Amino acid sequence: MISSASNDFVKHIKKLQTKKSYRRETGSFVVEGLRLVKDGLSGIHTVVVSESFDASLISGLAGKETITVTDKVFKEISDTVNPQGIMGIAKICSCTEEDINDENPFIVFCDAVADPGNMGTIIRTADAAGASAVVLGSGCVDLYNPKTVRSTMSSLFNVKLIETQDSIKTLQNFKTKGIKILGTTPMGEKNIFDTCFKGPVAVVIGNEANGICGEILDLCDEKLKIPMLGSTESLNASVAAAVTMYEVLRQRL
Repeated sequence: MISSASNDFVKHIKKLQTKKSYRRETGSFVVEGLRLVKDGLSGIHTVVVSESFDASLISGLAGKETITVTDKVFKEISDTVNPQGIMGIAKICSCTEEDINDENPFIVFCDAVADPGNMGTIIRTADAAGASAVVLGSGCVDLYNPKTVRSTMSSLFNVKLIETQDSIKTLQNFKTKGIKILGTTPMGEKNIFDTCFKGPVAVVIGNEANGICGEILDLCDEKLKIPMLGSTESLNASVAAAVTMYEVLRQRL
């Protein structure tokens, strides 16, 4: 049992929790909490439990490296206020554009979505709405940030997730494949409820503060707005994404 916060493995966990560069360097990230560990078990190679954790709560740990730490140490390496006493180290497995092989793809493209909670919620909603993939464009929050991972509520294990540092090139590639690019913006020319989403589409969700960048807006085949009858100017990015995704789903049912 590890009881020292200065232990090398403990330092390794802390760096995975806090440093994007270290996560990328090692190709690993942390999933914390019973549900996330259960759902992501196939991709987890190391499980960390606190000394007081009830091992009967989870099965399937045979063959997994399991490391026990004291409750005090677990609290130090946890990213949550009330840790459940279990976390796992999983392998980063990003998809590519070639992995989108649906005959009629429905893609959610995030342009500089910066808030971990918003990104996690978008991924979770995309899972529920049956999206083919979620693409994280340049400027987005790190997919493997602990807060993003928790906010997905395990959906990051269910959805194809693609990271690109060249948003323009990726969207242009989609267009050459016959995928219509649809941008969501309060200044949109067309109501989402008057838009046909039945063919191959990529719905672009913009940054929380600035919306979709001008260069990407110029690439969009159509600019769409969500009707708002009150006095608010815009919706939260994840809410706007959810409303749009469910209109796509409604039309495709």
